[in-house]
This record gives sequence, C-alpha cells and structure tokens, in this order.
Amino acid sequence: MNCRYLVSITAALALLAAACSSGSSYSSGYGSSSYSGGYEAGTAGTPSASATPGTSSSTGGSESLSNDIHGLMHAEKQDERIKRAEKTEALLGPAGFKLMPIDTPAKHKVIEGLSPLSFNRLAHHGKIHYWFADPYYCNCVYVGDELAYLRYKQAKQERKQEKVEAAYLVDTENQVDLPMDSEWDPVSAFGMP
Repeated sequence: MNCRYLVSITAALALLAAACSSGSSYSSGYGSSSYSGGYEAGTAGTPSASATPGTSSSTGGSESLSNDIHGLMHAEKQDERIKRAEKTEALLGPAGFKLMPIDTPAKHKVIEGLSPLSFNRLAHHGKIHYWFADPYYCNCVYVGDELAYLRYKQAKQERKQEKVEAAYLVDTENQVDLPMDSEWDPVSAFGMP
C-alpha cells in the first residue's frame, strides 16, 4: 500500500479516535493553532508552525494529536516537493538553465510572484525566458531561454523513454518459459482451455 494512503488513513483514524474519546463534538483545533506557510531564508524549506498560547480548546489531547497529524502530513508534502525539485533540477543545468540563488529580500519578493516548482514563461525585451522557482530544495531559481527549455523537454522525454525501456527489460527478465513436459500446469489446474 502506498505510504501516502497509510498516512491519510492513520490520520483519519487518529482524529476519529480523539473526537470519540473527548466525549464532545469534533473540533479540529483550527482556532487554537496558527500556521505560517512561509519559508525562512536559508532553511531550505523548513516549515514554521506555532501554537497560540492561551487559546486551548475543550478537546485537550486531540488538539495536540491534530497538530501532530498536520505536521506529519505537511512533512510528507515537503518530501514530495523536494523529490520533484531534485528530479527536475538534475535536467535543468545540462539543458542550459542558469542557477541563481534567492539570497536577498528583493529576490524573495520577485520569486513570490512565480509558481513554485513549475515553469513560468516571461517575456523580457522581446525574448521569452523560462523561470523555474524552487523555494523548497535549493532556495534558488533557474532561468533559461527557449532553446534551454526545448533541451530540457527533450532530456525529460529521453529519461521517460529510458524508464519505459528499463521496465520492459525487467518484465522480460521476470518471464519464465517452462518446458513443454513440465509437471506444473497452471492452465489445466485452473480449468482454462
């Protein structure tokens, strides 16, 4: 079973158990904690979350459990973002994109306007440039022209084709051809023609 589904099921069961054990109606604890989705400079994607003091709810332990589950789910999403960034960025440099660190407040402000971990197409002085902002893994932005973007797309297609070929090789290696006089006969054992 996929880890994502196990975490989701575990989180749902834990919330249900906490709600049942408190003897009151379900409270998610949203009023008792605040979450800052921002990322601090230099922390490469470390989330900052804090509970607001003095605003406890009647659910007691379920608030802490809810916060723990929220933190676990956020960490899982962060891991997915980092894997996606690593996978994409491995192809950007060889394709001709330039890496530029996000190391000043002015650069942070510019990057906030871009969609993270996706290509943003911007025109400047009659030329098209592609920007790939990554505030999660490298805290940087990759910038390239149309040729670099086409090289990236080609490299991505080649990598996809390599994966398909590797999967095909694994499938063909796992096939077993039994001799015709083998005693093991799954076709007749299951009643197939």
